[in-house]
Amino acid sequence: MNAGALIAGIPGAPTVMLIHGLASSYRVWDKVVPKIETEANIVAAQLESDHSIERDADDAAALLRSPTVIVGHSRGGLVATALAERHPALVSALLLLCPPWSQASRLSARTPSERVLAVPGVGELMWAMASPERQRAAQQSAFGPSVTVPDQFVADLRARGRRNFVRSTRAIDTYLGARTLADRLTSLPVPTELVFGELDARVASPASEFAELRHATVRTLRGVGHTPPWEAPDVVADVIGRTLRSTTAATATDPGPGRRTPRRGRRRSGGSGDVV
Repeated sequence: MNAGALIAGIPGAPTVMLIHGLASSYRVWDKVVPKIETEANIVAAQLESDHSIERDADDAAALLRSPTVIVGHSRGGLVATALAERHPALVSALLLLCPPWSQASRLSARTPSERVLAVPGVGELMWAMASPERQRAAQQSAFGPSVTVPDQFVADLRARGRRNFVRSTRAIDTYLGARTLADRLTSLPVPTELVFGELDARVASPASEFAELRHATVRTLRGVGHTPPWEAPDVVADVIGRTLRSTTAATATDPGPGRRTPRRGRRRSGGSGDVV
């Protein structure tokens, strides 16, 4: 297994797993974790993201022991879905934030700049020559027009490297090429909420693709781009809180007296993955 996690929140409370997206890290949840740590046992996964969506889902599942609310951002939404497909006993609800839902929905992945990164030689040279500021500009499409790309996101992208980025984005197309997200969710009875950003320049907003899913709801956040955990952390925390409370009967356990002490920064790892 190649995964680690930031563990935070309250031991024994309902568990929520947070899964980052493409070329990202658990730090995408930095603004959300403090807002939910008083009511949840939080597992913010750090995945290698250098494998298939299914492999990442298995690595994430290995960090869990009981039914969990799985929250996935962007590519992480597909990992969350695959986790529910492959390990249904570990999933009590799904919350998918700006997930790509078909190959065609991936707006930025079809641009010339991202396509050329996959070309051997040329892509390697392009990546090597890109300054941090140039990479910052390339990431602007992941945020609303008025949001400045945070330094942490630039650092995460550079740390991932071109090879990881190319393999990770190919895994998205492979997963969605086999079955679209709507088709996959149709086969999953787990309660699901999909959240999209009105100003998302990376993933197209769905029209009626999810209309037939009786166990799923779809909402759009006004004035928000592709990264709600950073752009609208209060809204994301509120949705997570509501989902946790609605699944408490199935997931909560009594931590017992003397154990309700918030914790942050504890580390858990699996296999050879870096611990974060």
